[in-house]
This record gives sequence, structure tokens and C-alpha cells, in this order.
Amino acid sequence: MSAQPNRAENIGPIRIENGAVEHLRYIRSTMEAAHAFTTVPGKGCIAMGVVALLAVALEFVPQLTAHWLAVWIGAALLASALALGFMRAKARAQGLSLRRAVAKRFFMTLAPSFVAGAILTAALAGTADRELIAGMWLLLYGAGLAACGLFAVPAVLGAGIVFMALGTVALWLPPGLVSLALAVGFGGIHILLGAVIARYHGG
Repeated sequence: MSAQPNRAENIGPIRIENGAVEHLRYIRSTMEAAHAFTTVPGKGCIAMGVVALLAVALEFVPQLTAHWLAVWIGAALLASALALGFMRAKARAQGLSLRRAVAKRFFMTLAPSFVAGAILTAALAGTADRELIAGMWLLLYGAGLAACGLFAVPAVLGAGIVFMALGTVALWLPPGLVSLALAVGFGGIHILLGAVIARYHGG
């Protein structure tokens, strides 16, 4: 009676790389998901604050006072472009990509507040008091920062909470103080946040 062939001998050695690449990809994606988003640019935050202070200054130009909403929309677009540019530069310096899982979570958490603010601004423009619109901006922006701050450096969460508090106060401010609230919020808080990030989180 002939001996049955040993199945183990027929299988041969298992190549170690089989499935290893997929395991490494899974481990890497898990680590990225758990990592904090450190690419928030300190210099970009400072630039945003400077743009906001310039917008406040432009409001006091007699020819532009009635066009304060257009001034702030333009400032918001410019500040966003500057922040994104500084963010890309910081990501390159860190050898990171803004397509990482943690970066995507950061942007997707921040985006709803921006979209809500744009829709409400369009709906309220010309019918609501300036204090209401300014307070809404500060409150929604703060809510977005506080939410995405869960995935970023702790200073972002702290700034979001301060923005929310300032926005709440701004809703009931006398008309003459709303510019001050915008200057303190989008100007001062951004500059302070940027200084903290630049000092302790790599620029």
C-alpha cells in the first residue's frame, strides 16, 4: 500500500508578504485616525487675525461703512485663502498630506459651521441687525473650531469655546460695540491662537 502524500509538503512555504501590505495599511490608517491634526498653521492664524483687523479698520472709512457686509465677506475669503496656503506649506514642511484621515475629519467637522453661516448670512442680510449677524458669525465659527478641536491641538478647542462665548455676548451688545467684538474675535483670538501654535506646535 503506497503512502499518502503529505498535504503540508505539497503546500510549500507561505510567503510572509501575503496580506502583510494590507495589515500595514490598516495599522497606518488606524494610527492616522487616532493622531491629532497638527497642521493648523500658527502663521496662518496670525494672518487671518491681521486681515480681520484690517476689515474693522475699513469699516470706519466713510465710503465703506454702508458696505460692511461686503468688506467682511471679502476679508473672510482672503483669510481662508491665506490659512489654506500656510496650512499646505506647514504640511509639506512636516512631510504630511492634507489627505490624511485626521485632516479629512478636521475639515469635515469644520465645514458644516461655515456652510450654515453662509446660508444664514444670505437669508438675514438686509433684514437682520448687524449685531445678530456678527454674533452668529462668532458663535458658529466658535462651534466649528470647538468641534474640529477634538482632532487638533488643544489650543484650537480652547479658541473655539472663547469664540462661542464672545458670539453669545455679541448678540446683545449695543450697536457701537459690534466692531469691537469682531476685532477681538476674528482679530485678537486668531492672533493669540496663532502665537500659541507657532510657539508650541511647530509654526
